[in-house]
Amino acid sequence: MALTINLKIEENPFARKLGIKEWQNQQFFQPKPEEYLIDELLPANSLVSLQTNDIFGKTTLATQMAMSVAFGLPFLDRYPSLQAGKVLFINARDTDEDSHRRFKRLIREWSKTVPDLPAHIDNNLDNFTHISLFDECFGVSPHLIDVSGSMTKTYTYLHQFSEYFKCKLIVIDPVEDFFPEKLKTISELYLKLRQIPSTVLLVSDRVRNEAFHKVEVGMSIVENGLRIHSDYLGCRDIGMAMGAGIWFPTN
Repeated sequence: MALTINLKIEENPFARKLGIKEWQNQQFFQPKPEEYLIDELLPANSLVSLQTNDIFGKTTLATQMAMSVAFGLPFLDRYPSLQAGKVLFINARDTDEDSHRRFKRLIREWSKTVPDLPAHIDNNLDNFTHISLFDECFGVSPHLIDVSGSMTKTYTYLHQFSEYFKCKLIVIDPVEDFFPEKLKTISELYLKLRQIPSTVLLVSDRVRNEAFHKVEVGMSIVENGLRIHSDYLGCRDIGMAMGAGIWFPTN
């Protein structure tokens, strides 16, 4: 009590900043259009989530986004790829053969609206790297962090790959397989992922997973399309539907 009496309020470091005047006056900087990987959808160097409401096709949609960035293709034939570059897609549940079939199917169907698609791919063969940890041929576990939140060898490899090849986008599918069940808080994973100089797309296998808090852009596949919650552009819906193994726009 004596200490409280003798301490002058102007000497209290907590009193140097009172209220939210700085926040109120500080401008909220939105990414410039050219700072997006996919126009209006994927900002560069950000955390983005994709979840489903028990609707099939989240991995296919994530693959279409990855291909858009890797090969400079418009997503859903209407959202331009503004920063084509290297993409790393890590899948923990599909075999390499499953992913290969999905890729070939997308090429077949996508070529119907983008006739020069094969040329885009041939010119950028090194831009899309897909790794299936399901095949267990890399000598690492899917976990990026352990139960204590410390980085694993898998995370070290991922960070090194991203830095060396200057990745634009990393897709983690499904994110639940990349951290242990006993992890106390998903924030530990976020702290590590934010150290990677790439946009990271977290694909979730569960509805309302904790992994979708604190991201810049959250996407949910809903009955009539894609619902997007963006820190920068607010909430909006994009009409889309699945047909012949590919997502296509409906409005």
